[in-house]
This record gives sequence, structure tokens and C-alpha cells, in this order.
Amino acid sequence: MKRSLFLLLFGLWTLAAGLPQAYDRLAEALAQVRLGNPTQALAALDRAQGILRQEAEGLPPVLRDAALANLQEARQAVLRRSQVDLEARLLLVRHLVGKALYDGFFQAPPQEKPPYLTRLARATGLPAALVQGMGNLSPEEARRRLEGHYLQGMAEDLARALDATSRPQAYLALARAYARYLVIQDSPQSTLKAQDFVQTLAKVSGGEAFRPEVGELQKKVAAWRRALAPVTPPASTSTPQAPPPPSPSPSRPPETPAAPAPPSPSSPQPLPSASAGPGEGEAPSNVETFYTPPWMDKATADSVRKQAYALGYNYNFELLEAVSQTQFEVGLAITALGRGDAKGGRYYLDRALWQFRAHLEPVFSAIHPGLTEQVSRTLIHLSTAPGIRTLDALAVYEALEALKDSFSQGPVLNPWLNFKLFLAQSAGIPRAVFFLLAAALSLFPLYLLRLTFGGRNVYWNLLGLAFLFLFLPILAEGLSYFGSVMADYGGLPWLAALANLSIGQGLIPYLAWGLTVFLVVAFAGAGLRGIAAQFGLLKERGAEVATSEERPATTLTSETIVEWDEEF
Repeated sequence: MKRSLFLLLFGLWTLAAGLPQAYDRLAEALAQVRLGNPTQALAALDRAQGILRQEAEGLPPVLRDAALANLQEARQAVLRRSQVDLEARLLLVRHLVGKALYDGFFQAPPQEKPPYLTRLARATGLPAALVQGMGNLSPEEARRRLEGHYLQGMAEDLARALDATSRPQAYLALARAYARYLVIQDSPQSTLKAQDFVQTLAKVSGGEAFRPEVGELQKKVAAWRRALAPVTPPASTSTPQAPPPPSPSPSRPPETPAAPAPPSPSSPQPLPSASAGPGEGEAPSNVETFYTPPWMDKATADSVRKQAYALGYNYNFELLEAVSQTQFEVGLAITALGRGDAKGGRYYLDRALWQFRAHLEPVFSAIHPGLTEQVSRTLIHLSTAPGIRTLDALAVYEALEALKDSFSQGPVLNPWLNFKLFLAQSAGIPRAVFFLLAAALSLFPLYLLRLTFGGRNVYWNLLGLAFLFLFLPILAEGLSYFGSVMADYGGLPWLAALANLSIGQGLIPYLAWGLTVFLVVAFAGAGLRGIAAQFGLLKERGAEVATSEERPATTLTSETIVEWDEEF
């Protein structure tokens, strides 16, 4: 038992040991993200996403998803050429990984602590004097000093936000304070919540008065620092007093960062974008920048504009870009499903679901509530259902395009699209059972045909082949769903490749189905023609003319019937 426990702990420690090295590669990629070279910046962001997905084994899933979401928002900032928004997103990415390094520093064995501490200093900007003194401190004292340093930085950032002369400056200062908070968010002394920062940032980007909220944040930070007393500045030489009770295991679970929160009613809203136009200037608070199309009445326009500002959309194109970004995730799901990777397809559909619920649903519920609800339910179902096909994801892609059109042209009732979304919600076990049952039942007519006529007449054999190719797509569909179900529930992931046999997967199965139809026509035509000729129903045209002109028509005799019986 002790040996098993030791091996388990050693395995977990081994997984976490790669986090400092993963941060080195991540930092190298992020250093190449600059607006001066958008192509290089987008490539570097893609590389950073790949590092987080594949190499950062010690990064908790909630932090990984948050960092990935902010890297995706950084891509949008590059496309918008928004320097403030880009800096804010990269700050959050570094501090989210810094949170994992911070926890890893206190959990790692003493000989493994230096790599975590040096990367934490690089990720969150710790001074060298503070880092050098950490090696000889107890964990409780080290935690208190680090927390005190981050709180001092938060206080300075909030002061800069109050003194800012433009909204972009205030936004960046608040984003930096929020990033520092994420590192120490699980402190027992904290009364702050991620939602406090997110709501204040939304007011900054929405052109509303934000200084009272910043003042409230300052009060909470000051109370936090008093609860941590005595606060020892990082460079102070005064003798520290008795530290507060140790908190290696926080008394309350850490808050989920706002950006990657899973869609639920209690989840904080995503971090809004900076309110910066083409020149990163400040939009006057009395000027509307989010214009609504003429078809909206005043109540609808006010509701849409309010929701858009709350989500950080200050311009129409930002909302439409968010729809395109969700479509991009659905497109990645279609690509994954097309090569038989159902797990990858569900992963991208889950990302699309989160983006839709967090970034789009509040706005489009006021524009086209029926279609918005259908899209949300379909994404929820497809992100967890086994045996989904590319055609299911294509229906969602088409629905998102319809939502985008509804913003500019108004909601349009499309029963055909609603019906396709309804069919997409049948994906999973019900559809798999249907096709498995159809495949099993299709074998019975083939058995009867073979039992009745097999082997005794070549033309009936040809007709049997026609039936076989007629039922072949049904058999292939049933086999594909059998592979999907066994891959998800039977512990046989290699059977997932059978999904490529489904006609709903792409071009190759579709063309294969067309070939089977051609073979059905060919074999059925040959077999039925031979049977008709045996019954004397088909003759050559010349022979028919000769028979009608030169001799009278033959009559059906008993000898003829006997000959036909012998033939069959």
C-alpha cells in the first residue's frame, strides 16, 4: 500500500515537473507577439496554444483553459491591432501560468523549488531581492511575503487606474491588478472576487463611470493587507512579527478565472475587451459606438446595446468577429470529425459552446431567441454525445451564420434549419441504435433471397448482388456507429476509425455511396433482363418483326410451361 502511494505521488510529481520547462517555451513564443508583424504574432500565438495543450502537463485544466481562451482573444486583438487589449491578454496568460508555478513552488520538494521560483519571478515580475531571500524562509513566511508583494502591486495598479488620463490606460492598469489577483486568489484573507475586477473592466470599456468601483477595490485590497499584517515590504529589513496561521491548503477553493469559466448561471462574465478604436483613443462616454441596425425597435436596440457593452463589445464588428470565432471552433470540430477523431471534435464543440454561451448568447437572445436557444441546446448535446458526424456540426455552423445575418437583417423563421438542428440533437445512442437495428434487419432479406434462389440461376444471383449493394450503405452506417459506441464506451479507441465509413463524414463515403447505387442499377438491370428473357418477355427487335410478319403468334402450351419449370 505504501509503495503504491509512493508511486502515485512520484507520478504526479513527475507530471508537474515539466511545468517550468513548458513556461520557458511559452515565454519564448509570447516574446514574438508584436503588432508590427501580425503574421509572426499569429504564428507565435498558435505555437503558444500548442505548448499549453501538449506540453504543460502540470498546469491544472481550469488554468489551461483560461490561458487558451485569453490566447484566442489575443489573436482577435492582433487582428484589430489593439495594443492595449493584446498587452492585457498576454498579462493574464503569464499570470495564469504563474498561478500554477506559485502553487508548484510550495508543493515541490526543497531541491525542486528554485526552477519554480525563477519562472514565477519572470512570469509575474518579482524583484530579484525578493527572489534571493526566499530560499531560507519557511513556507508560511515565504507565502506571506509573496502575497504581500502582489497586494502592494495591486494597490499601485489601482492607484494608476484612478489617476489614468484615458480609458485605455485605466483598462491596462486594472487588467494588471486583476492578473496579480489571479496568482493569490485562494488566500483565506481575501474578500475580493474575480467578478469585481471583471465588472469594473466592463465599465471602463463600456464608457461608464468606473472610479467608484476602483475605490471599492482599493478598500478591499487595503483590508486584505491589514488581515495579512504585519505586511513586510519585499525590500524591508525590519524584523517580521509572528506570521498568520499557515495556509498551505486554502480554506476555500480558488475562484475560477473569469475568462475560462464554464457556462453556468453563476459563472463570472468573460474579461471585456479594451475600448480602443483604430488609434487606441478613448471613446467619449456620451457617444454610442455600438450601432444597431434600422430594423430594431428602441427596446430591442437598448437591450442589445446593453448586453454588448457588458460583454466588452464596443463596436458592431467585434460582435460579428466573435460569431466568426465560434464558427472557427465549429470548423475545427468538422475537420476533426472528418478524419474520425470524435474526441477532438467534441473538444472543439465544447470550446464553441463555451464561447457561444459566454460571448454571444446574451446578445442574440434579444435578437433571435428561438434560434439562439436551438443552437445552445444543439452544442450542449453534441459536445457530449457519442457517434456525432460532420453533418451535425455543419448544421451548427449554418445556424451560426443565420444568427450573424439576423443581426443585420432581422430574425427570419427557417423551419428547415430548425429541423436540421432538431435532427442533430438526435446524435448519440438513439441514432446509433437506429442504424445498428437497420443494419441487422437488412441482412434478413439477403438471407431469404439466397435461400430461395441462390446458386440455381445466374440471373437471380445478379439480382441478389443488387440487393447486397443496395443494403451496403446501411451495413456500413451500422458498422460505423458500432465503432463509435465501442470507442467511447467499450475502451477500444482504435474502433473510432470505423466512423469514416459513415456517409455523414465527408466526400469519400458520399462517392462510395454513389458507386454502390451504380452497381445496384447495373446488377439489377442485368438480372431482371435475364429473367424477363427467360419468360420470353424480351426479344430482339428484328426477331419480333420477323415473327409478327412471317408466322402467326405462338400460343402458350403445356410443353412450354414444362420447359420453363425445368429452367427454374
